[in-house]
Amino acid sequence: MLTKDADEASDNRRAGGDQPPHIDVRDEAGRAVWALSGVWNTRSVHLVDAQMRELEAGPAREGVVLDISAVSRMDTAGAWLIERLAEARREAGAEVEIVGASAAAQILLPAVREALEPIGAAKPEKRPFFVIRWLEALGRATEAAWLDFMAGMYILGSTIRGAQMKLGRGHAVNPAAIFNQIDRMGVGAIPVVVLISSIVGAIVAQQGAYQLRWFGAEIFIVDLVGILALRELGVLLTAIMVAGRSGSAITAEIGSMKMREEVDALKVIGLNPIGVLVFPRLVALVIAVPCLTIIANAASLGAG
Repeated sequence: MLTKDADEASDNRRAGGDQPPHIDVRDEAGRAVWALSGVWNTRSVHLVDAQMRELEAGPAREGVVLDISAVSRMDTAGAWLIERLAEARREAGAEVEIVGASAAAQILLPAVREALEPIGAAKPEKRPFFVIRWLEALGRATEAAWLDFMAGMYILGSTIRGAQMKLGRGHAVNPAAIFNQIDRMGVGAIPVVVLISSIVGAIVAQQGAYQLRWFGAEIFIVDLVGILALRELGVLLTAIMVAGRSGSAITAEIGSMKMREEVDALKVIGLNPIGVLVFPRLVALVIAVPCLTIIANAASLGAG
């Protein structure tokens, strides 16, 4: 019968020994009984993989019993084959029952079944109406913009509050840190800003002269370079250079400090990390960027 006592199951396992895996197919009480025996591990399950696939693709049955009481040893590969067979028969509409599992198999089979569930559950879902998708995308974009705005306001507020710029507490602002950042992000950026602005100014003048010559309007080259440099190129090139040079340097520096837990150390000693780290750099950029813009304008005009 299907229900065996513990002594008979243990005798069957001992009888299995190191025998290769085997499947005995029979019918009992109108149900298909598939008795598994032998060693079901990674090295041996390939011997019965073809037979397992035939059973998976076999005709539909109302009930299937997998008797694994005679399985002497089982690892993840064997448990995966058994669970794959059981899942295939369940999808075919049969009621599958696994009997005779040892204590180890009772732990291994559910674990493998949980790993197989996402594979079977990954079914394509019906896409909603395009208006619903558009509204969903709009809502997600609005929420993301609001979160970005709140994060920016938090950083700005923490910067001002962390600097303790209040009456009677101006000593909390460290002028040395601000001047140090001005030197690094302002004075240190002068060579690259002058170089790029000079090259762009010279190119604009040269190309403008070449094109305007066809209309006899070479005299307007001065106006072209002056207006373009003072209104557009000076500010734009300075902003790009500062964002690419100083912005990446600030990100890398604060990121490395976060990794080395220096930011946490500032919190431990009672300091606001945003006020200590962000405020000097913010003030330095406010002072340095206009100065760099003036220098870039002069370089563009001079080279043009």
